[in-house]
Amino acid sequence: MADVLIVIDMQNALSKMVNFDAVVAGINERIKIYRAERKAIFFVQTTDEEIPSDTKAFELTDKLDFNSQKDEFIVKTKPDAFYHTNLEAYLKTYNSRSIEICGGQTEYCVDTTIRVACHLDYKVEVTRGLTTTFDSDLLDAQTIIKHHESIWDGSFATMLPQTK
Repeated sequence: MADVLIVIDMQNALSKMVNFDAVVAGINERIKIYRAERKAIFFVQTTDEEIPSDTKAFELTDKLDFNSQKDEFIVKTKPDAFYHTNLEAYLKTYNSRSIEICGGQTEYCVDTTIRVACHLDYKVEVTRGLTTTFDSDLLDAQTIIKHHESIWDGSFATMLPQTK
């Protein structure tokens, strides 16, 4: 188990990603485990012209188990959750060397954050099936997810078995 769980972009604006509710349910299971171990949980939210930070679209889905009093919240403007955010400072505050990453969008924000975390010498873990994305013009979401999981496995992250 990693020191910190990082949940990326599980926001109302992105709730049409494939299997969104099932991924949220799986993330909630991970959150439950991290809470039981009294480990930190960070929620990362993206904002841009399409998702202004003062809108319902920006808010985390209410199906997600987050605690505004205990959890950490990070706002990003780029796919990299470390870029011009306080994520790394928070990780240092918690003396974290390992992180588990989940959420959306597999090939953008999740992938970028995993690779940057790896390059910053964090040990990265990803539970299979706990990222999601949209179908693209070239590939369906499930193919995108499986492809990225195979790239991450052993190169950028340790892949954990899928829960239930």
